[in-house]
Amino acid sequence: MLRSAEPSMSPDLQFAYESGCLVVHARGRYLIQHRETAIKAIAHAAKARPVGAVLVDMRALKGPYKFADRYQLGELGGRYLNFVPVACLTLPEQADPERIGQIVANNRGAKVEVFTDEAAAHAWLKQFQTAANSAP
Repeated sequence: MLRSAEPSMSPDLQFAYESGCLVVHARGRYLIQHRETAIKAIAHAAKARPVGAVLVDMRALKGPYKFADRYQLGELGGRYLNFVPVACLTLPEQADPERIGQIVANNRGAKVEVFTDEAAAHAWLKQFQTAANSAP
């Protein structure tokens, strides 16, 4: 795993590059409380070192999450991350069964999937990692 040379805006948002993918580990409340700044930082990191996909590991986020939090994260994801596929990895108890954030992001042109199974998230990302690694 290669660590990003760019410092994150918060110790609660850590970036790494792995197999053509940007991996973001989010913990605490930073992603929820400073959502626009956090999403912009993720977009910047994905553009600074072009990747085939982004994995946002949200399993260490502290709850609770409101409908508005999910909606706004989806809206910001659609606005700033519409150029790269994004897998969001959450704990089952964190996941919204209606996937409102995913729906909002996808309706705004992003390609976002929410997973509660790490293997499934990596399997989904693999199709984009392969495409990125084979590009000239």
